[in-house]
Amino acid sequence: MKRFFCHLFFSLTIFSLHADNQTTDLSPVGNETSLPFSVEIELASFSLPTGIQAFASAVYKDQWIFVAGRTNGLHAFDDVGNNFPPNFQNKIIYVIDPSTGGVLSRSLEDPTARLTQEQIDILSVTKSQFFQKGDKLYIVGGYGINTTSGEMETKTALTEIDLKKLVKWVKSGKPSLRSCIRQAFHPYLQVTGGALYQDSDHNPFLLALGQNFAGLYHDSSNGVYTQQIRAFNLVDKNNKLSIIPKELSTTNPDYRRRDLNVVPVIINNKPGYIALSGVFTLTDGVWTVPIFISPDGKSSEPDPLSAGTFKQAMNNYNCPVIGLYSAHSKDMYMLLPGGISYGFFSGGVFQTDNEFPFINQVTTIKIDKKKRCSQYLMNNEYPYIVSTGTNPGNQLLFGAEAQFFPADVDLFRNGVIRLDKIKSPTVIGYIAGGIMSTLPNTNTRFDTTASPYVFLVRLIPRQ
Repeated sequence: MKRFFCHLFFSLTIFSLHADNQTTDLSPVGNETSLPFSVEIELASFSLPTGIQAFASAVYKDQWIFVAGRTNGLHAFDDVGNNFPPNFQNKIIYVIDPSTGGVLSRSLEDPTARLTQEQIDILSVTKSQFFQKGDKLYIVGGYGINTTSGEMETKTALTEIDLKKLVKWVKSGKPSLRSCIRQAFHPYLQVTGGALYQDSDHNPFLLALGQNFAGLYHDSSNGVYTQQIRAFNLVDKNNKLSIIPKELSTTNPDYRRRDLNVVPVIINNKPGYIALSGVFTLTDGVWTVPIFISPDGKSSEPDPLSAGTFKQAMNNYNCPVIGLYSAHSKDMYMLLPGGISYGFFSGGVFQTDNEFPFINQVTTIKIDKKKRCSQYLMNNEYPYIVSTGTNPGNQLLFGAEAQFFPADVDLFRNGVIRLDKIKSPTVIGYIAGGIMSTLPNTNTRFDTTASPYVFLVRLIPRQ
């Protein structure tokens, strides 16, 4: 009997069924020497005040903002009880200055917040979808407690947060946090484990993939997957927000995905999005073929049965993604550092593991101007740090549910880094938070915790 990650957000359980991936084969993993750069990941000079994972984030005036998420690691997978204990829902908003490592924080339950219990519940969920637009942060859905009913649920809320007011409230307690937010509610928004984007004011918001999970999560549980890219318009009338769903796209069984990376890309100088891998197939395997998404929400998936179709081999779960684009060569690159993976290298040999282990290895996926994809193993990975807690002396494994924060580098409008502007070794950003594991494969929540570590990422152009 094999162990498999069959979870809402990275739980483990036991099945006698074989995990069948979307495809029986994978595209080859090349060497980084084929790329125009290499990367280094180093421990930063500061850390987070506490471990946090699966959170929403924003950047305002070079300050990092952390909202919601969880403060423990891999959740339990027991058949009884709540495997997502509400006491681990993050109810603290953090404002961090990466230039000094300084931290400011304030609780959602602070009297100056003046939030209702419902609003506290909504702003402390795990695995929400979020998107920053100027000085506003939009948070949609997510899974967490309904304190009034005592039930666990996926929220139906969209919350708009005024970041300028939010930072002021964290620093001084004024104005109230309640005055910093506006909300809209709709069943269309009841999603967790997906992604939220908007390319421009001329395009709708896109709520990509994910699921609606209701009640307590146990090892045999399943939510209702959206199996689609949902589009909606946000209406601001008389200072009140509402949404107008666009006509639902048809569902696609290959879109039965969650806990994945959906990221902005530029392909042949045109913006869009790509959904990479994710979980789960009906037999608890990983998806391997990407989904291409246009700014209006239209999407397509290459034929999984075609020999020429790209099939992702590694870094299959949500992890930090660093996007870079060269307008000169018209090549798009996505760095995927660590996380949970079907494939990995051991002793220089590619291997696979149906238990989907935590890894520290980094791959880069390249998309050329004709949408042809290829993947490469980077020589460097997360630094070697040993556990001083559970399983002392074991190497810590990072990346799952962590996030990337760009440094002061040139970006395209959609947040992709302008690769052509980087002429010498440059710190392009930081990786913060996430789950850290003391073992590649684990079936107890005590083997993992939320990570307080911050890592800097340096890009080194190849001469």
